[in-house]
Amino acid sequence: MKVDPSPGITIIHGPNGSGKSTIADGIRTALAGSTKWWTSAEQKSSRSKTEPLWEKIHAARDAEKTMAEVTLSRAAEKLTLSCLIGTDGEVTSHEARWTRPDGDVVSVDLRETSWSHALAGHPPVFAYADIERRVQQSKDLREYIENLLAFGGCFVVLNDRVVDLSEKAASAKKCIDDAVRDAKRKITEIDETNGRLHPAISIEAVSWPTWIADLDAWLEENQLNESGSILPQVTDRHAEILSAALERTEKAFHSIDAVPDSVKHRLANSLRGFHQHVLDLELPGTECPVCDSEKADWPLRLRKSVSELEDLEPQHREAESSLSELKRALDREFQQVVSVLISSAAPIVTSQELLDRAQDRVDRLCQVLERYGCQPTGMARKMVLELRSVLETRDWWRACVEAASLSALDKQWRLKRRAAIEEFIKVWRENVEIANEHQLWRATSTSLKDLASYLRDKRAEDFTTLAGGRVKALLDDAGIILEDVRLTTQRAEVKVQNPAGQPLSLSMLSAGQRNAFLLAPLLATIESGPFGFLVLDDPVHAFDDIRVDRLAAVLAEIAAKRRVLVFTHDERLKAHLMARSLTCQSWAISRDLETGVISLESTDELWRMLLDDAEAIRSLAPKASVNGYLSESQIIRGLLRQAIDLALHQSVVRSALSGGRDVVEDLNLLDSCQSTVARFNKAEEIIVVWDGEKHPVREARFRCGVYLTTWNNAVHGAPTTKNDLKSEIDVARKACADLTSW
Repeated sequence: MKVDPSPGITIIHGPNGSGKSTIADGIRTALAGSTKWWTSAEQKSSRSKTEPLWEKIHAARDAEKTMAEVTLSRAAEKLTLSCLIGTDGEVTSHEARWTRPDGDVVSVDLRETSWSHALAGHPPVFAYADIERRVQQSKDLREYIENLLAFGGCFVVLNDRVVDLSEKAASAKKCIDDAVRDAKRKITEIDETNGRLHPAISIEAVSWPTWIADLDAWLEENQLNESGSILPQVTDRHAEILSAALERTEKAFHSIDAVPDSVKHRLANSLRGFHQHVLDLELPGTECPVCDSEKADWPLRLRKSVSELEDLEPQHREAESSLSELKRALDREFQQVVSVLISSAAPIVTSQELLDRAQDRVDRLCQVLERYGCQPTGMARKMVLELRSVLETRDWWRACVEAASLSALDKQWRLKRRAAIEEFIKVWRENVEIANEHQLWRATSTSLKDLASYLRDKRAEDFTTLAGGRVKALLDDAGIILEDVRLTTQRAEVKVQNPAGQPLSLSMLSAGQRNAFLLAPLLATIESGPFGFLVLDDPVHAFDDIRVDRLAAVLAEIAAKRRVLVFTHDERLKAHLMARSLTCQSWAISRDLETGVISLESTDELWRMLLDDAEAIRSLAPKASVNGYLSESQIIRGLLRQAIDLALHQSVVRSALSGGRDVVEDLNLLDSCQSTVARFNKAEEIIVVWDGEKHPVREARFRCGVYLTTWNNAVHGAPTTKNDLKSEIDVARKACADLTSW
């Protein structure tokens, strides 16, 4: 359905059930992207026992999905709004495509624009049944009026935004507060544990302000800015233990060296081990495993040799013991020193080359001890000497001192504290920016309420004047006057008077008066909105004849600046609108009862009605009147001129729509011409047709060009002769058809 976007009235009329509300609801749904009211009215659950019996289902019959699409235009721009609706009648998606003046088409997220505010503040679609069903209480009327003030919807969005940001800030602050409590608990446990283990050490307690504004400054203040893994404790004893183990091992080897040297002595440990293996054998045999000779007593001779070595036993046991002690010191003290140095987060003075060389010596000694046991073998002695050449140096002593410094108890204590608050630090950094706004948003919420209260009172005064004027236009004959409108955060207080000045309650209004009262505020504020159109669905519900005419007068006034679409079954409204507006189009609507398909058909256009009136005057007044202000021929020719002008107007609109031009701009060019001939010339310039096609304006001029000046003069009362008026009416009818049927 294409609608003439120029100012004027479009009437869609048809019987009940023909689909008028379907189209109106489709327009509203496509604009809003929701089947709900313009504001965020709650939708009751379908399972609820309070579900409205007459609630609409916005879905096509037996369809899995329904689409509603509306295209709006402004000069060379277009905005196409489309939404998909599921079988339950709820919108599943809403899209907006903007055709820019340069022809590019881009998608628009309407949620990031003021679109919803515009719809709520200036609803371009009015359906009496919808409004009457939803405005049942004073709070509903307040919401309805506040939105018409371009206030309610805007402040609902603002308030929701502030509440959302305030809740996010409060949530972020709570996260930090919870993390602080957990960090306090952990640090308390660490302090109590370390205090018991190391009573001689005392460090300052962590200070916890009400709110930590600068985390890095707070960490530095409490010596918590250094992080790292918890290191083993290294003291001076580590170097002393290593040195003592090395010295003891060296002495043990010297004791063995002091005994007279012999092969048997050097093999003492091996002989003792060999003898132990022989004792474990049940049948050692008579063949000596050393010389392969048959000596049945070789086990006895071996035992004798071993017993002769008993004088060396203390020295060997000492050597074994010292090597075992050295291995334990290397596994524990040495590795702890190295671990502290290589795990330090801060740069260390000890060279990596020293650490690598020491670790290599230790690994080689440990491999020998693992392979042969802690025996004072020559290989073991060699490895000990090489290790001592590294560990008995000033560089290694400095390394031990540095490790002790890095792993000091108070330092480890603070590292444990830091490790305990890592989660708090993470939470603080993630949330502090939003949490810092907590107080700001609370103050903003208060300020917003104050501003809303001020604007509500200020705008209500202006609204009372505007709405009162429309109420007077619609209900003046009944003496009903809108005296005052007061809005609070919870309700609307409306004061209405009867002709005697007595107060009336809204419940005392008739159905028609109530409809007029609800329609008046919308009609009072529509001109301040951004929409160049207004859609009214059944606006004359329960109206009497005078109410219909008064509404038609108001709509004709509004239609002077915007397009008004009226869906009605009431023939009275159609007749009154067509009588009051020269720029009026009429469509008949019908619905196929079996398929549900809705059809629209253009009914008599106004130029046809004017020509029919001209024919009626010609046939009913065959004799010239001598008493009339205008003669019958002047009236008829004036009607012909008006008909031609309306058809010309329609042709320009159709050309602009098909060519994607600005309708208002083209019509302004047309209306800038005063005479009919000049308007024909301008229309011929404006309207562009394809090569080979007939130009509608030239065709119409060819038919009636000789009459244009005569018809134009007749409108201004110029004398005219009767001649063949029937022929002129026929020519005008064909010329109008040329202009509107291309």
